[in-house]
Amino acid sequence: MLDCHAPRFAQAREMRRQGKLNREIANALGVCVSTASVWTRGVLPHGRQPSDPRTADVLPILQRLYREGRPIPDIARITGVPQSTLYDWRRELKLPKNHRAVYVTDELRERISKSASRDPDGEAKECAARFYVEKLLSTPEIADILHVSSVTVSDWLKKVGVRIRTEVLLRTREKLREANLGAKRWNWKGGITPDRVRLRASLDMKLVREACFERDDYTCRSCRQRGGKLNAHHIWPFQRFPEWKYELWNLMTLCKRCHDDFHNAAGGAVRIAIGPFFSTPIEVRESPAGSEYPIAA
Repeated sequence: MLDCHAPRFAQAREMRRQGKLNREIANALGVCVSTASVWTRGVLPHGRQPSDPRTADVLPILQRLYREGRPIPDIARITGVPQSTLYDWRRELKLPKNHRAVYVTDELRERISKSASRDPDGEAKECAARFYVEKLLSTPEIADILHVSSVTVSDWLKKVGVRIRTEVLLRTREKLREANLGAKRWNWKGGITPDRVRLRASLDMKLVREACFERDDYTCRSCRQRGGKLNAHHIWPFQRFPEWKYELWNLMTLCKRCHDDFHNAAGGAVRIAIGPFFSTPIEVRESPAGSEYPIAA
């Protein structure tokens, strides 16, 4: 029985050495797959796949195109070999992976940017710049209007040449004050801070103090020292004239030493320190009809 199948047995083993599958051998010899499997048992070591007949033609093409920077999907379309097979062959050939820069060209970057951009025509960038410069909106507020992230808005502003603000807006400072006012503050103790301390540390006082320093160019009005430890001196004392405490015309910039000397010479913090205590003539006028300085609500 075995002798009558000897030619086909030898042919099956030879076909297996050539890389044919058991299914192909069974169809060619007119036997079932299990018979072909029994006849070809031991031809290849366990776990070793038969060599693909396409390797002789495709491997040189794979090496050449891959070293030229062509990606595996492109090579698969050219050769007609599946991508997974080409990846296996690339590992067998020990070809190093191509760097991403080989594939990503400037043209590809521009095409991807336009296809994935939220603003391909640039209208949203101009709108964001207008909101930021003219209406003084913050990047999170603009992001809510345009339905993008604040990081995207910042990137748009940089691309159109708008300088990002480093100073905090008055509206933002008011929001921070409201968020930390009274019982909202973690260390609030029921409102035991004296009024004179609370009013001096208020946002209104900080704003008018900053305006006073800017008006006087951060220079002491008495000794003309610029910079250093500066105080905003109330010409008409804070405690005796509370209605003028936030008026810019009632403030002048003094260094700490001159400020202390003025009050010591006047006889205390509640005495009016004007006239003879200044080394240079300084005009002290009555309260104007209205102050142009905006006081926080």
